[in-house]
Amino acid sequence: MKAFKNIIIGSVFLAGLFTSCEHEEFFELTNPPEFPWLNIGEFERAAVSPYNYAFYSGWGGHFAMADRVILDGMTDIIYLIPGASANYPVTEIYFRQTSAPISRANESFSSGYRAIGIVNAALDFYYNNDEDPYPDASEADKENNLKRIIGELHFMRAFAYYYHTLRHCPAPGDPAFERELLLPLRQNFTDAEAALNPEYVTTRAIYDFILEDINTAISLLPEAFIEGTHHPSYQYGRVNKYAARAMLARVLFRLGEWDQALEQLNIVIDQSGDRYSLDQDPIEAFNRSDASKGNEVIWDAIYYDEDKGSRPADFTLFSFLHYQAINGGHGEFFRRSTWHTYSMTHTTAIKIGWMDEELNETPEAQRDKRYQQLFHRLEGHRGVLTDNPDVYEQQYTNVTEPRIWNDKYYRAPNGQYSNVPVIRLGELLLTRAIIRFRDGDLQGAANDLNRVRNRAWDESVAGISYEASEAFITPANITEDAINLERLREMSFEGDRLYYLQALKLPLPAGERSGESEIAFPHTGLYWPIPQSETDFRITE
Repeated sequence: MKAFKNIIIGSVFLAGLFTSCEHEEFFELTNPPEFPWLNIGEFERAAVSPYNYAFYSGWGGHFAMADRVILDGMTDIIYLIPGASANYPVTEIYFRQTSAPISRANESFSSGYRAIGIVNAALDFYYNNDEDPYPDASEADKENNLKRIIGELHFMRAFAYYYHTLRHCPAPGDPAFERELLLPLRQNFTDAEAALNPEYVTTRAIYDFILEDINTAISLLPEAFIEGTHHPSYQYGRVNKYAARAMLARVLFRLGEWDQALEQLNIVIDQSGDRYSLDQDPIEAFNRSDASKGNEVIWDAIYYDEDKGSRPADFTLFSFLHYQAINGGHGEFFRRSTWHTYSMTHTTAIKIGWMDEELNETPEAQRDKRYQQLFHRLEGHRGVLTDNPDVYEQQYTNVTEPRIWNDKYYRAPNGQYSNVPVIRLGELLLTRAIIRFRDGDLQGAANDLNRVRNRAWDESVAGISYEASEAFITPANITEDAINLERLREMSFEGDRLYYLQALKLPLPAGERSGESEIAFPHTGLYWPIPQSETDFRITE
């Protein structure tokens, strides 16, 4: 891990150079700074830097983590506790007040374009030197590390642009997707004119660029870290070919290119050998604060380096635990977040079978390992000061009904250093299940759905194996609703819900928002405007 940390520290000085386009003075310097990539080992810094802006900046600013709170906060799975408050635009997010920018979306916009700026500078350096900036390096180093770095750079640029589209752009299917010029497309760094006066393009054009970048990444990335061949830092939290293919499947699924998405899913799920599996309990993807990762994790953001001092604190807005919780944060180690504001809605809990209409815990919940391990039911406040705060609501005295809280984050022995899965096998199986179902492959869809449900099944509670139970899915009883509900159980509070509904062209339910109705697809206007500081510099004819 120290190798990874040292690379990150070595790249920090670049951070101030790659902000949004208003910093004109940088491009006007007579003698712009020379980039310190004197060899391939130092060029590793360029590869690591965009990960910093995606994952590592504490409160806000890490677009891939902060956006989980923003995106899920707009959906039907989230309930805003009355009277709860935090130094966060919780109300604007919850009530989908997307007519004006919000601070957290602005920060994600800025950090995303900083990542893109760093990538562009590094790729300019590479391509402007005829793809051979280090002619004296060994051919093995060029093949195994230089090309891999270029692959990572292309991937992370696509990753940043993808999150920009989720946050600031209409969904595919909205006429504005093909028409409105919303985001600046920045493809290079050394062209000062292009940097100062970027081209604003349609969301479709952004996705075309994303697809090109990811496919380039796939052609260059290795399938896995090889000790003695790759730079030591590459084994920690970095993308490989399978992660890139999984991300490509996400993009294609969102775009409605489901046949192509299926090709990528088949490769990752069926052709990756035994790299990824569902042979561990669900908690194993979330309880690591060391170099290990759960068997289903295809790509994770690592936080276990105690010297790094950064963690995704935004999750405390919809997590039960404080980020400094230890040993799972419950029982004798109880450490609840003091500023969480979003729990699961009763409508969601009832829909997925974890509460009945009277809000009682159901047998289905009790035998589901995800409910047991990754969510936390808290009974309503009953006015007894000596009640166990890990069982009864004590923080919000106005919450007198039971609530289910997200409990996926900060679950490692030292919670603030818990690694966070970015892509998991469970997600890919459920994506393939819905594609197969709509394609008429009911057996294939049932097989994928059963793999996810079987992993979550607690035989010790149910008293019977999953395969022998009535819960077992067959081609005769599988439905689209069954797949969609399983997706809620598996992926809630991971920033997945809005993306999934838009991919399926389904309405967005109101949840428990009083006086509101569902939003019909294509969820027109349900995206945040880009920062005013960016539009101030936009040149229009």
